[in-house]
Amino acid sequence: MPEGQAVMGVSPWYSVKDGTNGGSLIWLHGWGMEHSSLSRLASLFKASHSNILYDQPGFGKTPRLEDGAGTEQYADVLAAQLEVMPGGPHIIIGHSFGGRVAVQMAARHPGLVKAIVLIGGAGLRRRRSLAFKIKAFCLKLIGRAAQLLDKVLGTSFRAAYVERFGSADYKNAGALRPTFVRVVNEDLTLPAKASRCPALLIYGSDDTEAPPEIGRRFENLMPIARFVEVQGFDHWDILSRGAYQCEALIRTFFEDLKDE
Repeated sequence: MPEGQAVMGVSPWYSVKDGTNGGSLIWLHGWGMEHSSLSRLASLFKASHSNILYDQPGFGKTPRLEDGAGTEQYADVLAAQLEVMPGGPHIIIGHSFGGRVAVQMAARHPGLVKAIVLIGGAGLRRRRSLAFKIKAFCLKLIGRAAQLLDKVLGTSFRAAYVERFGSADYKNAGALRPTFVRVVNEDLTLPAKASRCPALLIYGSDDTEAPPEIGRRFENLMPIARFVEVQGFDHWDILSRGAYQCEALIRTFFEDLKDE
């Protein structure tokens, strides 16, 4: 598919193609990143597969979706483009936020998806201590109070609250902030259960953004899933320093797919 080509009236996702042989691999990056974050790992498959690396909507060169779009919308728009792309069904490889979209694709568009690979895939609510939950509840009340005071008194307490307590991703989200809020509050338990394709779940042992316990829970939810914890890697360096370890795991997974 030529870069920038519109599909069925839907704004196209910017994409880069690497490799022309073998099956089709669709690469989806994490929140706040763009396709280049997966370039090193994808390049290891260019001799054996056709790789399409996307900028997801709102990142890189792809326009954002409507305000507050969730991963269902991301998956549906991607599906509209994959439907007219040769080489399907496709294997979708998603890192972090891209993993959320991969799970939604498997659940909502099974005919387009041969298998999914999640690398530090997010989408399940973290298990938190009671103390953490109490603190989070109190902070939420403070945020709502600040918003109310701003509306009534014309103050700027909400901005100060965000600056003090907001995560880096939230503060940097800009126009994507409604989408960010929706996405981080999604629970993909039901889509994970609904997926029927094979799934490989790769998580770094030192990942604090999407810890291994999320991968283990995905493995229990998905009918056909394999969880692997890679020692010594976090949420980000698993894509760079850990690229060869990921490649080996993914290639073994691909060999097993041939036997099914």
